[in-house]
Amino acid sequence: MPELPEVETIVRELRKKIVGLKITDVWVDWPKTVKQAGGIDNFKKQIKNKKILSIRRRAKYIIMDIEGEKTLFIHQKISGHLLYGKWSRTKSRLHPIGAGRRFSGGLFRTRWVSDLPGPLRDDRRNGYIRFMLILNNGYQLALSDLRRFGKVILVDDDKVKDLKEISGLGPEPLEINFKEFKKLFDKKRGRIKQVLMDPTFIAGVGNIYADEILWASDLHPLSRTENLEDKDIKNIFDFTVKILKKAIKYKGSSIDDYRIPSGEKGRFQNIQNAYQKTGEKCKKKDGGVIERIKLGGRSAHFCPKHQILK
Repeated sequence: MPELPEVETIVRELRKKIVGLKITDVWVDWPKTVKQAGGIDNFKKQIKNKKILSIRRRAKYIIMDIEGEKTLFIHQKISGHLLYGKWSRTKSRLHPIGAGRRFSGGLFRTRWVSDLPGPLRDDRRNGYIRFMLILNNGYQLALSDLRRFGKVILVDDDKVKDLKEISGLGPEPLEINFKEFKKLFDKKRGRIKQVLMDPTFIAGVGNIYADEILWASDLHPLSRTENLEDKDIKNIFDFTVKILKKAIKYKGSSIDDYRIPSGEKGRFQNIQNAYQKTGEKCKKKDGGVIERIKLGGRSAHFCPKHQILK
């Protein structure tokens, strides 16, 4: 699932492209993508011919301010990512599923194919388009979502704060100082990796960046928050800021589905130190080898040599 750096990258890229443009039409092929009272027709009625006023991020969510005091809330979920380009509808023949199976007739499906050469057309991860906003400059904003878990919600501006997805979120890690960050630990108890990934504690940190932050902070993911010293918390804060900013600079981590709006991959996965590095020598050259353990239904990657259990 895209984390803070990936979503921030998408927002920054799209801000340069779509703000000020008008939505002339909407296309959806997976009705569950749009969560709207009155269904797709009501969604289209409220958003067509309206201008995109701004775009911003909250935690792992994308928020667009739409003309007419409306807000478009987008959660890309596990495999979803927003793309910006030009697509045309084309027919392609369906292939039978399973050995020896044949179709009795000529069955086709229609799909979107990029008019532009490059990754929008060539990278299969960009080809699962479920939702599209058609814009008045001839381009489209599309949601490619292999697993169909992404969702789009249109609400009145004054109802955004009440959305269950964001109403209980913790502070943004790049918008608080160390004093504020340290105070968060006063009433929080648990394993440090799970705490960092708790969106009610801080917003936007997931599996990838929790591993990277703890590797840099020399802390074992099973360390308990109540055992941490002030210097440990300071290290966590400093490396959270440093790593998230660096990941944004590298346009996020394209380990699985995530792509930037041009369809290209981010590059932070090329310099990661812990996440999915199981069996590799630790880059701190301490003689350690990265290990993987299960923690709360998720994986944690760490170096047993320098990451201390507290």
